[in-house]
Amino acid sequence: MSRPEIVVDEHIPFVSDIFSDLGTVIAVPGHEIGPETVRNADILVVRSITSVDAGLLNGSSVRFVGTATAGIDHIDTEFLSASDIAWAHAPGANASSVVEYVLAAITVIASREDVWWPEKTLGVIGCGQVGERLCRRAEALGMRVLRNDPPRAEQEGASAFVDLDELLAQSDIISVHVPKEESGPYPTLGLVGADQLARVKEGSWLIQSSRGGTVDEKAAVAARREGLLGALVLDVFENEPMPDLEAVNTADLATGHIAGYSRDAKRNGVLMIRDALLRHWNRTESTGASHPDTLGSVTIPDTARRSPHMLDGLIQQVMDIRADDARFRLAMRSVDKATAFHSYRASYPDRFSWSRYTAEASGESLRLCSALGFATRADYR
Repeated sequence: MSRPEIVVDEHIPFVSDIFSDLGTVIAVPGHEIGPETVRNADILVVRSITSVDAGLLNGSSVRFVGTATAGIDHIDTEFLSASDIAWAHAPGANASSVVEYVLAAITVIASREDVWWPEKTLGVIGCGQVGERLCRRAEALGMRVLRNDPPRAEQEGASAFVDLDELLAQSDIISVHVPKEESGPYPTLGLVGADQLARVKEGSWLIQSSRGGTVDEKAAVAARREGLLGALVLDVFENEPMPDLEAVNTADLATGHIAGYSRDAKRNGVLMIRDALLRHWNRTESTGASHPDTLGSVTIPDTARRSPHMLDGLIQQVMDIRADDARFRLAMRSVDKATAFHSYRASYPDRFSWSRYTAEASGESLRLCSALGFATRADYR
């Protein structure tokens, strides 16, 4: 029996090594994967940059599609199921990475404004894999957290959740973590639009790192320019890979869809897809991620309590979101913005989970480090 042909997006880290023992791997840039690329493939492994639908797969021999992403709006799952093509995605693989992006963004804005943000109210719209983890870390830091998630409220009871209007009116910081759904019982396209932004607590900060289009960019830009929003952070855009320059220029922080781009998140996503393929083949072995090694330590002075600059300095040791913002703004000055957008993501510097770093602190400072997600000595005993 011949080895399966596995077409993969070459910009997914570790993908060739992780799949090499399962077949013949053909690595191609994601934006160049087309019908001819996959015609003779048995397996296709992509990320969100590749649209997987009838136009791509009709006439191909692909029988399994995996996307190393949590979201699936770039995959026509109805077509795949109707065509008897198995598919899998990686929900939760990048959850910690996105949470860390949000916390880093909050810390940068807070440092600019000289605000001790752990005492603020955080409103989380969408409390799935990412949103719920963000809620728990924020609560560990001491924040008051408001959750909005109609599907969960319907299933679990409404007592732990608030409606969107209440969240918008009471939150100092609003973070969006919903899938992109154009229809169905809980559509999210334009979920946060002009009407909703008119109800926000004046001066609140809005962070959009879910899917482009779930927040109305034009409305968010207008709200920021009018001062209704005190800060605007955008990692995703309605028209990727050619974001609206007005949105980029207005945002306090703008990055090119890299919130979930830590190396650990990418590796986790690939391992989840490999395990799904093995299950599809009725093979029982599992890749199983082992506990990663620590990469070093971070330090925080216990004498500098309750300073936003202290937290900013801590996080900058492992994640420089200001540099991510500067690189993205430079890329968007290019004549060929689509190519620049792809290059920005493909050349994104290595970033690792904060849990890979051990906190060198004590007392209240150690508690803050642990709440943010850094390891302690006890974690590595």
